[in-house]
Amino acid sequence: MKELITFKKQRELGDIITDTFKFIRLEYKPLFKALLRNAAIPFLVLIAISAYYTSATANFSFLEGGTFGAANLFLPILALFIALFFYYGVLYGTVLNYIKLYVANQGVVDQDELKRSVKSELGSLTGLTFLIFIMMFFGFMLCFFPGVYIAIPLSLAWAILVFENKAVGDSISDSFKLIKNEWWITFATMLVLGILLYIANIVLSLPVILYSLTKGFLSAETISQGDMSSMFDWVYITLSVLSSAVQYILAGIFAIAIAFIYFNLNEKKNQTGTFETIESIGSDH
Repeated sequence: MKELITFKKQRELGDIITDTFKFIRLEYKPLFKALLRNAAIPFLVLIAISAYYTSATANFSFLEGGTFGAANLFLPILALFIALFFYYGVLYGTVLNYIKLYVANQGVVDQDELKRSVKSELGSLTGLTFLIFIMMFFGFMLCFFPGVYIAIPLSLAWAILVFENKAVGDSISDSFKLIKNEWWITFATMLVLGILLYIANIVLSLPVILYSLTKGFLSAETISQGDMSSMFDWVYITLSVLSSAVQYILAGIFAIAIAFIYFNLNEKKNQTGTFETIESIGSDH
């Protein structure tokens, strides 16, 4: 019999982290299939644009090109941001809708229904991702701590949009209501998970780091003469893009954790899962 994970219940910090990875262990095959069906094209587009961005900015030639050089920098950055908004919209939409169907159907996820859900919400998810970025950007521009303060509730907006079928604006406003009086524990949970993912990213980025150090040592003479191009060859660009690709994939883990955090907070506020359990017991009798 398939082991099911109950999302609609209260969890401590450690339980959220543990159950996030347990869910991945139990559902990685169908979840990977879902991501392959829904997010493969946005992912490949993002990787291609990441390669374009890395190639365009690697040798710092844009610093010498005046207005033309600035345009050469602006275009890849703009393309990268657009690709990121679209990819993260699809990624979060796929993962969260997968969990939504998993919860609703006792662990059974219809891949076709999932695809339809992601497609129908794609515009809202992409728009929400853009607004979250803008709000966090200005928050961090004002000061570091306001940026952190708003980043925590905003991270839950994707879950509210998917699980509660809310509009973009309502998802953002409700995220601040949901996290009221629970900011610190939510921050701690996201911080621990963020540290774990950061360590994983560092480990998986070791090839590009080691290659850069080796290349820098071997090319010290040309670099000292102001020629940086020898540092950033096709091997560096390839390793850098692969490292970025791994980071984009690992972002799905954070999306799963967001779902657990959402249900934990929602259960504390509304006790939805508790009431549903009581109703199901009553209906059985």
